[in-house]
Amino acid sequence: MSLITVLSAGTAALLAAVAAALVYRDAKAVGVDLGSPLLWAAFVVVTSGISAITVFLVPDAPLPGVLVIAALGPLLYLLERDDSMHGDGPADPTRLPSDGDEPERPDE
Repeated sequence: MSLITVLSAGTAALLAAVAAALVYRDAKAVGVDLGSPLLWAAFVVVTSGISAITVFLVPDAPLPGVLVIAALGPLLYLLERDDSMHGDGPADPTRLPSDGDEPERPDE
């Protein structure tokens, strides 16, 4: 292995650990509905690990695909976080979520 490969792997591992720590801290503060903070942090580490293994085992793997796998953990956490904070009300297809709790408006 070259020095660049070792430095890249170390940097990727450090970034995955920082992302997992941030997800754990935020999940504990928000109180996500699905899973526990430790489970979400582990999911971030697993998706980052899968992308790193893909890079090492398949050197010709397309970089966009590897980045999608790496971003999958934090992105799914953000979706669950948003659902935990805003998702208990019934859906209304005639209004945007940013409209708030205004009474029914007549159609224009």
